[in-house]
Amino acid sequence: MHKRTIVIKIGSRLLTTPTDQTDLNNLRQLCKQIAEIKSNHPINVCIVSSGAIVSGQYYLSKKPSTIPEKQAAAAIGQPALFQEYSLFLKQLGLNTAQLLLTRDGLDNHERQTHTKNTIHTLFEHNVIPIINENDSVAIEELTFGDNDGLSSKLATLISAETLILLTDTNGVYTENPSLNPNATLIELLPNISDEQIANTIDNLDARGGMKSKLLAAKNASQSGINVYITNGRKSDSIVNILNNINPGTFVPKNDDNNN
Repeated sequence: MHKRTIVIKIGSRLLTTPTDQTDLNNLRQLCKQIAEIKSNHPINVCIVSSGAIVSGQYYLSKKPSTIPEKQAAAAIGQPALFQEYSLFLKQLGLNTAQLLLTRDGLDNHERQTHTKNTIHTLFEHNVIPIINENDSVAIEELTFGDNDGLSSKLATLISAETLILLTDTNGVYTENPSLNPNATLIELLPNISDEQIANTIDNLDARGGMKSKLLAAKNASQSGINVYITNGRKSDSIVNILNNINPGTFVPKNDDNNN
């Protein structure tokens, strides 16, 4: 039976409590949704997860501010976070594997081939790859993204049908909803312009805001991938997408630009 492939990107804000601890309750509910869709649909699931720095900063006894401190926190937090994913999913009958990648590495043809072959082999054995940028040696994600770009590149590399970008808002709005309470949710976004990306106002205290998600969605849609941007704190967002219910903003694949 042919299995569809979906990539689910989980942002760091979804895995962080108001007191800057790892939000294990939300991680648990996300894992429950992933187990549910795996049991009800013939799909391969690949997770791209941020949150390593939050998981590791506790051991530094301070919130990291410099690049070396963030890299050290990530080095501590990556195995700790993966352990939590592995535990929750194992309890739900699912096996996991960890891959640490760098976006520049995905620009290298040989590394692309090895990455793709590894992931597809994991799929063949019904194992869920959990991927993070290797923050302890790469600084791009620490300064620019939040794994949004990585998830888009990865979805293209492994020929995913759908990319789900989970965030802490319901999707893309006409304006920033935290600044304007009258902003309305855009449920269908067939074309993302460079102007729209440039004019998006993000929370300056956060990495990987809506601007980076719009750019990632644009790149993925132009590669023939359907994209959803939706709220990862709702207990049914992922399940709804697999049941053909749009829980946020849908960016349909743009076949005209699909190479």
